[in-house]
Amino acid sequence: MSADTVARARILIADDSDVCRTVLAILLKNTGFDVTSVVNGREALAKLRAQSFDLAILDNDMPELDGLGTLIELRTFAPNLPVAVCSGTLSPALRARYEAHRIEAIYDKPVDPRKLRDQIPVILARFQRASRQGGGAGSAGPTAPPFQVLGEADAALEKPVFAGASAQVRKLVADFGRIRDFRIAATVSGGVGAAFLDVAVAVAEERDAVLLACPAERVGAEYFTRLFAAARAQARPVLLIVLNAERLAAEQQELLHKLIAGGGEFAAFAGRARLILCAEADLSALADAGEFNELLLMRAGAMKLGLAPLATRRADVGQVARAVLRRIGAGGVRLTPAALGWIERTEWAGDYMQLHRVVDICRHENLGTAELDVPALEAAFAAEPDWREPLYHDVLLSTLGA
Repeated sequence: MSADTVARARILIADDSDVCRTVLAILLKNTGFDVTSVVNGREALAKLRAQSFDLAILDNDMPELDGLGTLIELRTFAPNLPVAVCSGTLSPALRARYEAHRIEAIYDKPVDPRKLRDQIPVILARFQRASRQGGGAGSAGPTAPPFQVLGEADAALEKPVFAGASAQVRKLVADFGRIRDFRIAATVSGGVGAAFLDVAVAVAEERDAVLLACPAERVGAEYFTRLFAAARAQARPVLLIVLNAERLAAEQQELLHKLIAGGGEFAAFAGRARLILCAEADLSALADAGEFNELLLMRAGAMKLGLAPLATRRADVGQVARAVLRRIGAGGVRLTPAALGWIERTEWAGDYMQLHRVVDICRHENLGTAELDVPALEAAFAAEPDWREPLYHDVLLSTLGA
């Protein structure tokens, strides 16, 4: 398999941890691989039956269908597809069962995504050699009609900011779908604690662009030169997400305007740079006060998306909490009906970020518990120190900007 063929290889990632799945997917996409990601084994099988892939990366502990069950079923229609397993929960006996079904590698969590990225070409090349020598089939192909496992309500949990069925959420979903079609820039506004990087994660589905993100304080020509190096070398477009855009200094705003206009040191990206400005403040009001670049806002303000606060969509709060459990890798943990009622009644001053932190703290303080009830949530709420401090968002941000 040539280096160019390896770079275009199609990879499926199945992992119910949003952090693990997203960080690995973004890194592999930015390397040049064609990546599809799902949250459980049944969704993985649906994709593998419907499409052709060169490698599957499976988590062991997933809801709906675990990694071993997925692998056993996979071997009934794709006996030769290379498979790697990522898990922190494999006993020697379980490891042996995986190996009995022909896997390429087992990686213990937390797996270094860069190590996995570097080893994927070796796995693919080894598989290609074996196929030539033994005449084995290559990638899995569409051998059966695709099937849908999750209903709309459960599928929405993959992106918690969208979870629920309220009018605000339905509008956000519709508006958000247009982001993939915008040609230059957009703004996303929301209050303190809004899930801005959830938007970045969703935009990561952008197929061709190198997805990058950075906080306002890091915006600068020298930083961008390093950040855009891979995109420049591969002649690929850039999609840049800037957080807390209201904090941008005048010279930083001018630099971003030059980027999307394709001028100066960014001439190489003319027509190939897109920008999303995420802000907790009203950028239009700042522009009216002379504190924000009107030309930049004119371009970015052509598409405006607003993240509705949880306080205005009480019916969605419980689904967001359930989504957070899946996001932190605790999809099998259940919130009792009383706990869901408590979550829906509680005033979340820190919006999504505070809810995320409370659920995360509650889960880690009650490891081994299959159900989380009101007293556990109340204790986590009282112990939650400062909802302004991000959780996985820092990990994701540093990965996007690596």
